[in-house]
Amino acid sequence: VGLRVLSYNIQALPSPLKKGTAPLFARIAEMLQERRAKGTQPHVVLLQEAFDKKTDVILEQAGYRYILKGPGKKTKAKLGQAHWVQKTRKSYVKFTDPQKFMGSGLVILSDYPIIKGHHKSFNSDECAGIDCMANKSMQMARIDVPGLAQPVDIVNSHFNSRRSAKAPRKLSLKIHYKQTDKLKWFLKKTGVGNPLIVAGDFNTKQGARYEYFAKKIALTDAGTQCVSDNAACIIAKGTKVEMVLFDTNDKHFYEASDTVSIAPYFIERNFAETLDGKDLSDHLGYEIHYKLSSQWPVTD
Repeated sequence: VGLRVLSYNIQALPSPLKKGTAPLFARIAEMLQERRAKGTQPHVVLLQEAFDKKTDVILEQAGYRYILKGPGKKTKAKLGQAHWVQKTRKSYVKFTDPQKFMGSGLVILSDYPIIKGHHKSFNSDECAGIDCMANKSMQMARIDVPGLAQPVDIVNSHFNSRRSAKAPRKLSLKIHYKQTDKLKWFLKKTGVGNPLIVAGDFNTKQGARYEYFAKKIALTDAGTQCVSDNAACIIAKGTKVEMVLFDTNDKHFYEASDTVSIAPYFIERNFAETLDGKDLSDHLGYEIHYKLSSQWPVTD
């Protein structure tokens, strides 16, 4: 079974932070439409920084039947409908429960049924600098992929930035470690033994961040695996090795289950075109095609 997964930070900051972006989001939707017409569209799309309402054009016109939005700006730091860890925010200013000015900016779009969803906002002592204005979070969609013995759990997230957060470097690094710890907790809390894909903008370009992150979550880095196994994994034309390894904050990680194997077989950085001289985003899309196979466990 093939599963095409796109992670894309679309830099949809609300006005007045960023203006004139509506045509860019419309073009992203159109590109996904064009691929759908050819039958090559990603089966699952993970969006980050979808803060602006103008991004609804992607949700409405890209053709995805199932849509899961991450927490809004008023959602407390609880875990989805399970109501875990309620009222755990600590003040990062003078208020007991500080107001966020933007939601999580996370959206999962899927061609296949989303049979369950969870989300968890980072607590207020798990953000640094101006990143605290957004309700940065993690979200999980349990997706029923045709032909597999189990659903696939797909997790989307956006971690605290480094320089653009305008916070002291030591503090932003400490907060990144805290967010990594919380992601590990989230995976354990929501996991039920399904095959797993974790993707998003993890802001792990800095070596110390990546090393802690990769060790803590203990999943396979799809980019690293693809590069090390060229015979079984194709790197798309125009996608340089450094664009899937150290020179990116966007990442994919994965883990098989006892009954479903998983491996990347194609990797591409895409959505690189410009519109009227403007980049569609300050990030490229990061798309990986996975091969999944149901395997019954060996018993005595």
